[in-house]
Amino acid sequence: MDIGIVTTHVPPAKGYGGVSVTCGVLTKAWAERGHKMVLVASDESITGRLRPEDVQLGEQVEVRLYRCYGFRRWGFGLGAIPALFDLCLRAPMVYIHGIATWPSTLAAVFCCLLGRPFMVAVHGGLMPEHVDLIRRRKPHKWLFYKCLTFPTLRRAIAVHCTSDTEAKGVRDVLGNDARILLVPNGIDARHIKVANYPAGEGMRLCFLGHIQQEKGINAFIRAWLKVRRPADSLVIAGRSVDGAYFEEFQALVKQAQGAIVYRGYLEHGEVLDLLASSHFLVLPSGLEEAGGMRENFGNVVAEAMASGRPVLVAKGLAWDHLEGFGAGFMFERNEASVCKALSRAQSLNSMDWERMSWSGRHYVENHLDPVKLGDWVWQAMTNPMQDSGLRQLAEGSSHE
Repeated sequence: MDIGIVTTHVPPAKGYGGVSVTCGVLTKAWAERGHKMVLVASDESITGRLRPEDVQLGEQVEVRLYRCYGFRRWGFGLGAIPALFDLCLRAPMVYIHGIATWPSTLAAVFCCLLGRPFMVAVHGGLMPEHVDLIRRRKPHKWLFYKCLTFPTLRRAIAVHCTSDTEAKGVRDVLGNDARILLVPNGIDARHIKVANYPAGEGMRLCFLGHIQQEKGINAFIRAWLKVRRPADSLVIAGRSVDGAYFEEFQALVKQAQGAIVYRGYLEHGEVLDLLASSHFLVLPSGLEEAGGMRENFGNVVAEAMASGRPVLVAKGLAWDHLEGFGAGFMFERNEASVCKALSRAQSLNSMDWERMSWSGRHYVENHLDPVKLGDWVWQAMTNPMQDSGLRQLAEGSSHE
């Protein structure tokens, strides 16, 4: 094998969001380049256990799944111990998706013990607000970070970040001399068609993501209800978790009197259909106070732009340059700014909207090609450089 891959969940696992998706995209990109890989992950999926033959990432990828039987979000299973030790022993280098989960922590520790070079993609785990929440409210997890996560990250070839905010979070805890590779996530847009301008009256928005505080959807709804017009609508799709936040969400849906539709978890084809029927995607992550926001990139934004859909997105993620290339509107993390962005979106005519639509698609095709971005990461993995070299590579990839 050329490289070992470690991830907690792997496509087509359902219910575990961006880390799984990003792992699939990057692994496929490397497989397209002919790199031979062995991937170790849990068999966890909310719709039933995965089998190795379910995971289709290319002929170059050997998939090894261990049984997950506890702490499903963290992929716990004792079978991970021999699987990961063997991988780290035999692989010439290892790429680890995520931090502070059972497999990601084990892999990092094994790599350090065996002297195996490795890179870690933190996937939002060290976003500044998330780290602050852990430090203040979760002392046991903070101790885990200090004793295991931070020491192993300091031994990595580099920490792979996808946004300036995420890189800042890494430097805050590891120091300014942290080796950081700044390369965004890719998306394969070759099989995603740009849909026509949605027919009918009103402005239709959609939100794709978990119904939880860090995603900010309830705060967004409260702002939207203040400025929405009679024909405007909002469709929300994503996994829900029982609790006070979801109860508040249900109350807001009821308050909207039919203007909000909650569709629950959708398959990928249904997601593309929803985007095609919408004028804008919204990503309000971090809008709630004390939400512990850990959204480092926002894969749904890239997918929306690939579908030709402009976006409304909160500042502080990977998209603060969005208005610069004309693919949507930004808003500060307060209600007044959200309302202002919504008003700007409502005032667009179809010609201006279509210009935004094609600007987003053009950006994805030219700057988020997964194979090209995968080459940047591979170069950093296989040709370790000094800190200055990593920073140079980061600047070249993120501002290309």
